[in-house]
Amino acid sequence: MKYPKNKPPKIFQWLFAKVVPAQYLEELMGDQEEMFASRASSKGKSYAVFMHFLDTMHLIFGFSRKARFKSNTNQWALFKNYVTISRRNMLKHKFYSAINVIGLATGISMSLLITIHVRQELRYDTTYPKHKLIYRLASTNYAAKPPIMGLEFKEKIPEVKAMTRLFAFEPKVLSYGKEDQLVQRPFLADHSIIEILDLEFIEGNDKDALTNPSSILLTESVANRLFKPGEKRIGEVIDFDDGWRQTVTGIIKDFPKNTHLKLETISSMERSYIGKSTDRSWAALSIYVLFNAIEDAESAKRKLLDFQVQFFDGMASEEEIKEHLAETGEYLELQPLTDIHLHSHRNKEIETNSNIIFVYVFAALAAFILLVVIINFVNLHVAQTLNRIKEIGLRKTLGAYRKQLIFQFFSEAFFLVLLAGVLAVLIAYLALPYYNNLALIPISVSELFSISNLKDLALLILLVGLLTGGFPALYLSKMQALKGLSGAGLKVNSKLPLRNTMVAFQFFISICMLTATLIINEQMRFIEAKDMGFAKEEVVAIQLHKNLKIQAILYPEKLKSELKRHSDITAVSFSSHLIGSRFSLEPTYLQDDPEHQVPSRYLVADHDILETMGVEILDGRLEKKTSGRSQYFLNETAARLFQKEDIIGKTIVNSWVSREGEIAGIVKDFHYASLHNQVEPLVIELSNNQNAQYYLVVRVNTKNLAASVKKIEDSLLEIAPGSLIVPLLIDEHMDVSYRAENNMFSIFKFFSTIIIGLACIGLFALFAFIVQARTKEMGIRKTLGASLPQLLLVLSKNYLIILAIVAAAAVPLIQLLASDWLDSFAFRVTPSWWTYLLPATIILLLATLAIILQSMKVAKVNPVEVLKDE
Repeated sequence: MKYPKNKPPKIFQWLFAKVVPAQYLEELMGDQEEMFASRASSKGKSYAVFMHFLDTMHLIFGFSRKARFKSNTNQWALFKNYVTISRRNMLKHKFYSAINVIGLATGISMSLLITIHVRQELRYDTTYPKHKLIYRLASTNYAAKPPIMGLEFKEKIPEVKAMTRLFAFEPKVLSYGKEDQLVQRPFLADHSIIEILDLEFIEGNDKDALTNPSSILLTESVANRLFKPGEKRIGEVIDFDDGWRQTVTGIIKDFPKNTHLKLETISSMERSYIGKSTDRSWAALSIYVLFNAIEDAESAKRKLLDFQVQFFDGMASEEEIKEHLAETGEYLELQPLTDIHLHSHRNKEIETNSNIIFVYVFAALAAFILLVVIINFVNLHVAQTLNRIKEIGLRKTLGAYRKQLIFQFFSEAFFLVLLAGVLAVLIAYLALPYYNNLALIPISVSELFSISNLKDLALLILLVGLLTGGFPALYLSKMQALKGLSGAGLKVNSKLPLRNTMVAFQFFISICMLTATLIINEQMRFIEAKDMGFAKEEVVAIQLHKNLKIQAILYPEKLKSELKRHSDITAVSFSSHLIGSRFSLEPTYLQDDPEHQVPSRYLVADHDILETMGVEILDGRLEKKTSGRSQYFLNETAARLFQKEDIIGKTIVNSWVSREGEIAGIVKDFHYASLHNQVEPLVIELSNNQNAQYYLVVRVNTKNLAASVKKIEDSLLEIAPGSLIVPLLIDEHMDVSYRAENNMFSIFKFFSTIIIGLACIGLFALFAFIVQARTKEMGIRKTLGASLPQLLLVLSKNYLIILAIVAAAAVPLIQLLASDWLDSFAFRVTPSWWTYLLPATIILLLATLAIILQSMKVAKVNPVEVLKDE
């Protein structure tokens, strides 16, 4: 019989043919097709398939008079009987049932948490209503572009509906009345950001917001910190620590957690010179554009090269511009907003982004955990069922239908899986705070109990129940009654290829996870132990705000002297940026060779910075002075790129800011950025101008770091009472660059332990069943003179061979994957041979231990006791 066009899946036709009597098949299938078509047309095919599955189960298991089954009352009594039998079997085998249920529940709960984590990563920046039509204008290596580029792009590309520019400030202190609040992410933006991101206003008018140069929008959390409950907020004036005053024109809802645009305040782009800058080489801010349709974005992409050439017209000829672009590869791109978090790792990103590789890793972790626990569950449940062959034979002898046995096996499996599912939700709820702390993400309880997660859980319970109950239901139920009663039907020690495959997979996953954890551990330890070329553990930095900044500008030497009165403070200086950041990239050249420009990272600091940071001077001489011309120090890489043998004493020019100075010396290369990058050319300008006085940098005695930091805070509060002091250890600041790797390492360690633990527990329980089932065989072997080592070899030989094959296959694969990951670091470790050998050895020892512990029980049993019934 063929199904109509709107037909149920063929699996149901196969199930019908297997268990429904032939004389009723035609009529039942016709009824089901009509019902399926009706449901599919009214509520969708997914709903129809699910309801059709329930109907099929009812028909197969006897809830239909047409299939000649008993009354519903008798069926309910039979169902209760199956539940009772299932409960008794669980109590009879408490140990194995507990391992089965708890193992499955643990795996499901961990997979649920990882699934939510992966969903959060994949849904980054999707909460904005127009997210599919928003793009960032960037280039191959730079996320930031010149301010004027955004204005000209909007003007010359007609497909652009709206454009906004975002400029991120360093953290600032906002004041209202007597309240001071540190804002970590203050931004400048054009008024069009309201339209592009559909900002939701709690107070204020979106039409007037950001139109005035002195206007500012506050997020709800910042406004609640600055203002008291019930206080007027719109129209109030807020003071910035740099002297600017801003009028609150709107209170907006906080930005979502899963966005790279975590803005706290938004000031008008018109408030400063940044938005009005016409410099075409200053990569200062991020540019976001909105299109009416995706087709418009594709059309705009085709115009990018022509626009880029026109943008630099006048600075060079068209041929020279194209030649320069071909050499550098720095072409303009339109990045979809939703691709930035996982796929963009350019210079001057608004925040340190994650990586799509980590999403793949986490998704694989969830899949591995599920596979391991499902394999354990299926293995143990089938093993328990195989020990009930005589029970099956007896039931058949007493007149049990095959379909009744099928229903019994399925009901028992679903009972166990459902129990594990309920327990999994409880475990996930209890583990949620720990996982949030481990993964550094905020998963809420509402997300855990969301409809999508509950649907996933229900689907998983259905899948595991079908897998677990399928083998005994469809295979053992057709066994002849006589074979069942004689115990000759099937034995647990039969060589089942599927079981060996599942055990091999557990070994494979365990070895891969343990090896990967060891490799990540080696790399992170290498990073921790790497000599960065400066005293990163001894340096504390403090951003200067308000009164403290005034003191630093007016009386810098007095401030230094006050701090150096403490014996455990060895050096003090001022700096424009923090070590651990990739400084601004600025074109520099030697005065006598203006054609040869070297793009260099640039740091402005006072004359004490080299001593404070512990940077080694290789050549030249540092002259500490309070006025006059700036001194310039180059690192080894910069000096090499200028291609001059005798570079000291020559004049270097910063063509971006038209500032020049004499090269006073060369410092040893040091890692001022993360080890992801090679050491780039660096120019350090030693100057006493105000550009250097953004951060106070202090070198302290690490023997009593906490006490030293406390002395710094107390001294600064004496110098500038009421100042907001937030000390930052440079060592910790640099660790932010490895946040993604550290996060992955923490998760890997945790879940590797869980996976290996679950695999070992499952193997231990499985070996217990195998040993129990082969007790008589071992008794015969002992009677014939077999020794304990020989018995152990008989029991373990098959699994040891599997482990050897799996280890041989796992090592090359993990080597390939590890090499790809390690290549993301400019400075990386080379894993030693024991890194690949140790995991296989550990898994081998654990598997052998499980076999020995279980085999010892058999070895100690008197063969007479075992064989007396034969």
